Amino acid sequence: MSRKIKQRPTSGIKKTSPPATNTLQTAINAHNNGDIYKAETLYRAVLTALPRNTDALNLLATLYQQQGRFKDAIPLLTRAITLTPSRPDYHSNLGSALRSAGELDKATTAFRKALSLQPGHLESQFNLAMTRRELGDIAGALQSFRTILITKPSFIPAHEMMAKIMLEQRLLDEALACLQEIIHYAPQNSTAFFESGNILQAQNKLTDAVTAYKHAIALTPHYAVALNNLGNTLVKQGKLNAAMHCYQEAIRHMPDLGEAYVNLGWTYKEHGMIEDDIACLKQYLSLRPNDHKAHSDLLFSMNYDPSYSPEQLYSAAKGWWQQHAPKEIIFTHQPRISGQKLRIGFLSPDFRQHPVGTFLTPLFSAIDKQKASLHCYAEMHNQQKDAVSHRLLSIADTWTNTLGLTAAEAAARIHQDRIDILIDLAGHSANNRLDIMALKPAPVQVSWLGYVNTTGLPVIDYRLTDIVTDPPGTEAWHSEKLFRMPDAFFCYEPPVDAPAIGPLPALTQGHITFGSLNNPAKISPQVIAVWAKILIQTPHSRLIMIGAPFADEFIINRYQSLFSDQGVDSERISMRATLPMQEYLQLYNTIDIALDPFPHNGHTVTCHTLWMGVPVIALLGERYAARMGASVLVGTGLSELVAPTTDDYISMTTTLANDLKRLSELRNSMRDRLSRSPICNTRRFAQNFLQAMQQMATPWLISH
Repeated sequence: MSRKIKQRPTSGIKKTSPPATNTLQTAINAHNNGDIYKAETLYRAVLTALPRNTDALNLLATLYQQQGRFKDAIPLLTRAITLTPSRPDYHSNLGSALRSAGELDKATTAFRKALSLQPGHLESQFNLAMTRRELGDIAGALQSFRTILITKPSFIPAHEMMAKIMLEQRLLDEALACLQEIIHYAPQNSTAFFESGNILQAQNKLTDAVTAYKHAIALTPHYAVALNNLGNTLVKQGKLNAAMHCYQEAIRHMPDLGEAYVNLGWTYKEHGMIEDDIACLKQYLSLRPNDHKAHSDLLFSMNYDPSYSPEQLYSAAKGWWQQHAPKEIIFTHQPRISGQKLRIGFLSPDFRQHPVGTFLTPLFSAIDKQKASLHCYAEMHNQQKDAVSHRLLSIADTWTNTLGLTAAEAAARIHQDRIDILIDLAGHSANNRLDIMALKPAPVQVSWLGYVNTTGLPVIDYRLTDIVTDPPGTEAWHSEKLFRMPDAFFCYEPPVDAPAIGPLPALTQGHITFGSLNNPAKISPQVIAVWAKILIQTPHSRLIMIGAPFADEFIINRYQSLFSDQGVDSERISMRATLPMQEYLQLYNTIDIALDPFPHNGHTVTCHTLWMGVPVIALLGERYAARMGASVLVGTGLSELVAPTTDDYISMTTTLANDLKRLSELRNSMRDRLSRSPICNTRRFAQNFLQAMQQMATPWLISH
C-alpha cells in the first residue's frame, strides 16, 4: 500500500538553512508525485548541504527501499540512527531494509530497539512478527500478532497473517476463526469470505462454502477466482449445470484464468458435450502450453469424439512428446544376466477400486513369483488406499509412493531399483506420470491397460494389446510396438459377492429393457440417434442409464431432450446417479439387453454386464477404444453380438429383443460361459503375460 511521504521535525540539528528546507519539501513533493529521479537528486542535494540532516537520510533510504535497493538504504539509516538514536521510526525502517535484504537476525534487533523506544509502535510490532515467521519461529510470530491484537483488535493485517499461518499448519478451524474476526471488523472484505469458502470446502462443509463464496462474489462481482471455486464446490454437490455457469462467468471476467477453462471443459464432458470440452482444453493450452497434464487431458477427451480419425489421434499424441519431451535422458542401462528373476515395475495412480486395480489384481494373484518380482510405484494419497490397494500391496515385493516426487526423483528411484520392465498403467488418463516415463528410467517400457490409445512417447517401447483391439494394419497409428497377447489384453476376476442372476425381466415386465451403465460422457448425440432407432423399432421398450452426472436434474433433462428430438418419449428413458457396487450389480436384474456406446466402448462395465447374465451388443470401430467391447465378446465366445456397422448394430439388437427364448438362454448360460473363457482364466493369462515380459526383455539380457 502506498503512502504519502511526510517531513517530521529533525531532532539533533540546531539550525537548518531555509533553502535546504525548501529543497527537502520539493523533494518530498516529487517523491509523492512519483518523480523518483528528481526526488533522489534533491535528497542528495540536501545531504550535500546538510550531511547530518536525518530526515533527508531517512527519506532517501525510503526511496531506495521502494526501488528494491535495500543495501543502499541500510547505511543511510544506520547514519541517521547514529545521529538521532531516539527515533523509533528510523530503527523500524532499518529493520525493514535489513529484512528485505535477508538479514533477519539484524532486522529483529532493529525492530526490538524501535519497540523499546516506543512500545506501541504498530509498524515495528507487525514487522517483528513477520520477521519471526520468516526465521521459522512460528510460535513467536503468533505471540507477536496476538500482542498487536490485544491493543488493536481491528488490525486486519495481523488477523490475515494469523489465518495464513494456521492454514500453513493445516489448523483449519483456527484459520477459519481468524477469518471470521476479519469479517467481524471488515464485513466488506471479500477476500476473507473467499478464503473462508476455501476452508469450508476443504472441510467438506459444502453448503457453508457456497454461502461464503456467494458473499465474496456479492461484494466483488468480478471475483473470477471465487466464481471458479464456487463452481468446484457445486461440482462436489452434484450441481454440474450451475457449476458450468460459474466457470463461464469466471472466464468472462478473467479470460486468462486457465483453471476455469479446464474445469469448464470437465463439466462440458460430464454434460456429454465433448466438442466443447476439447475447445476449452485447447484454449487453456494456448495460455499454458507447457502443462503436460492438461495436454494429456486433451488427448484423453479426443478419444470420445467420433470426428477424429486414428491418424489424427496419433498425430496429436506425437504432439505431446514434441511439446514436453525432456531436454535429455540421463539414465543408462546395463544388460542383465539371462535367467535371473525379472524385476517388473508398475506405475499408476489407480492401485485401488478402479478399472486398473480391477484388472491388475488377478494378474498379481496368479503370476509366478519365482520368475518375476513386482514393484508398484503409486501416485496416490494414503487415504486413497482401499481393499484392492491392500491386496496388491500384500503381493507386491515393494511399494513406493511417487506422490510429491519430481519426475527426476521418481525416475532415479526406479533406476536405482534396477527395474527391467516398467509398465505405465495410466497413459494420458488423469493423474498420470508420463513425465517419469519420458526420462526412460528402465531399459524396457510398456503401456498397458489404463489408456485406450498410443501415448505418442517414443521412449515407451511396447503397447500390450490383442488381435481384436489392435488388428494387423494398426501399427502405423502407434509410437509403441504392438505386442498382442494370445487371448485378450486383460484378465477379469468377477466380484465374489455378485448377486445371483434373476430371470429375464421382459418375461414379467411385458417389455424389453435396454441398459447402458457406462460413463455418460461416452453417450454422444450420435450414439443417442442410433439408440433412438432401436427404441422406436422395439415398441414399449425402455432404456436405463446411470452415471454421476445424472445427479443433476438439468443433465437428465438434456439427455431426455436429445432422445425426444429423435422421436423417443422421455418417459421411456430412466437415468440414475452412480450406485454402490451391490446396487449397481443388482440393477442388471432389471435389464434384458445392454447397449455398448461408441466410438468409446465400455470395458469393465461390459465384463460386469456379462457376469450378470446380460448380453451386450457392441459396434466394431476402427481404433482400440472402439473395439474393446468386441475384445470382451470375442474372448467370451460371443462374436455374433459384435456388429460391423450401425445398421447391423440396430438390426441385431432389435432381432435379439424379439427373441425372448434366445435372451433367456443367453442369460442362463452367460456366467458359466464367461467363467470358462480365457478372459477369466487368471493362470493362463499370468503365464502369457510373463512370457510377453520375457520376450520384451530379451534384447537386454545376456547369457551366463
